[in-house]
Amino acid sequence: MLRALVLALTLAALPSAALLAGTGDGYRLAGTIAVGEDFIAVLELPGGEQVLVRRGSAVAGGGRIVLLDAERLRIALPDQVLDLALDRSLNAPVVPAGLGVVQDQMDDGNVLIRRVDPEAFGSSVARTRPAAAPAPDTASKSKAADPAAEAGRRLAPILNLPPDSRIVAVNERPVRSADQAIALIEKSLAAGVSPRLNIIRAGGESRVYMSPAEP
Repeated sequence: MLRALVLALTLAALPSAALLAGTGDGYRLAGTIAVGEDFIAVLELPGGEQVLVRRGSAVAGGGRIVLLDAERLRIALPDQVLDLALDRSLNAPVVPAGLGVVQDQMDDGNVLIRRVDPEAFGSSVARTRPAAAPAPDTASKSKAADPAAEAGRRLAPILNLPPDSRIVAVNERPVRSADQAIALIEKSLAAGVSPRLNIIRAGGESRVYMSPAEP
């Protein structure tokens, strides 16, 4: 279990912050990940890069994360405090980190190997399915129309993949939807076959090899 980093800051001397719906000064709270009783956040920086942070993490611009829960993140910057609310434009649920899914892993350049517990994987992905919501606006529709990004959003925390991962293929089949990608993975694991994922991230394209852990 990840331990939260404790940060002692006196916020009384800093300017008050308004609660911003998802974004503020170019920062966006794209998602939160439950890790036991702790949380990790997917924070989008002003330049568009997404990073994983937790309470106590330093961020670009001289800031530090001073509060983080399932719905909010607070950044203390040198000249202001930003309170970000979880961006719900894609009706994104809090994605559990899937403790117990990855039993062992190895990263060697663009080759990533994950040995997983199939039962724990199935339980974890079931909790990532979005709930019904009102129709999104045009900008949200364009994001939601990217099945590779949605598959990455749902699976990256569970498989310990980079947070900006886009899953473009599973077993050499193009990803048409996140549910299709998950179904292909579960089918392979049930048959004792190693699923193969092609992902695209900031560092380029990578190959993920999954294998079912022995009981």
